[in-house]
Amino acid sequence: MAKIKINISFTKNFNREFNISMDTSEWIAVVNPKAGGGKVAEQWPILSNKLKEQGVNFDEVFTTHRYHAVELVIAALRKGFRKFISVGGDGTIHEIVNGLMHQDEVPVGDVTLAVLPAGSGNDWTRMYGIPLDYDKAIANLIAGRTIMQDLAKVTFLQSGVENTRYMVNIAGIGLDANICNRTNIAKAKGASGPGAYAKASFEALLGRTSVLTKVYADGHRFFSGKCFSIAVGIGKYSGGGMLQVPDAVADDGKIALMVARRLPKLKFVLLFKKLYTGEVYSIKEVSHTQAAEIKVVTEKPDRVEVDGEVVGTTPVTFSVIPRALRVIVGDL
Repeated sequence: MAKIKINISFTKNFNREFNISMDTSEWIAVVNPKAGGGKVAEQWPILSNKLKEQGVNFDEVFTTHRYHAVELVIAALRKGFRKFISVGGDGTIHEIVNGLMHQDEVPVGDVTLAVLPAGSGNDWTRMYGIPLDYDKAIANLIAGRTIMQDLAKVTFLQSGVENTRYMVNIAGIGLDANICNRTNIAKAKGASGPGAYAKASFEALLGRTSVLTKVYADGHRFFSGKCFSIAVGIGKYSGGGMLQVPDAVADDGKIALMVARRLPKLKFVLLFKKLYTGEVYSIKEVSHTQAAEIKVVTEKPDRVEVDGEVVGTTPVTFSVIPRALRVIVGDL
């Protein structure tokens, strides 16, 4: 993979002195104790024993702060690990993927990622039919069914400086990003689950003002006008089962795009259920397409979230990286 220049705060204090000798463990579990409202901290001893009982040979590392998984992944790669287990939610997967992509010493195609879902949304695992039950999820890991999934390089502004992140599932601009921002604040206070997301959705809706926006798909102007919300996806699920881009396919070399034009807030409330039934494209204010590159430019900065993490503001560009990462999937 070509070397990518990055300017991300979570790499600044990264200790580069590691023991480079090969580790004998086959897998390394990156465990987020705070995932699922602290559920992982309580259940990891039980889950780790289940892994050992099933003959899974692994080592373990624990995240202690935001973006810590990025550092842990790079360190593990240098120690020789090539198989990772994400134990957490969608945010943990996002950080692991960014650790893999923000280094150029190991080809990302040599790495395999498995996930034991333990977050509040688990949208990435929902797409692949990975069971929430730990025993079944471990059996799925052992079965070892894999695909090569697309990723997307995301370039945006962070405090006025261009920055880069990598998307493994879905991103949002505008209302969707504001919802994620409020949801993350709620999670920090201990709330989690669909109820917390629904509450954040309606709070964000009340404060949302449509922004004059231009959207380009593969260099051609796809939309121009007042924009309420945008979703951009490699995967199709977000917000605990919401289908904003129901036609997204994770290994087709395309990014799915949904643009919701300006619409009355009351109408949005009345149509909200369509976001969970896969009928979002039936809303007349919604336009959709697929492209290898999508660019969003707004009259004033609009918030951007990637995989549920609020990262910065527009302008933002999404560029697909076809079949970039090997992932273990369910019995599709």
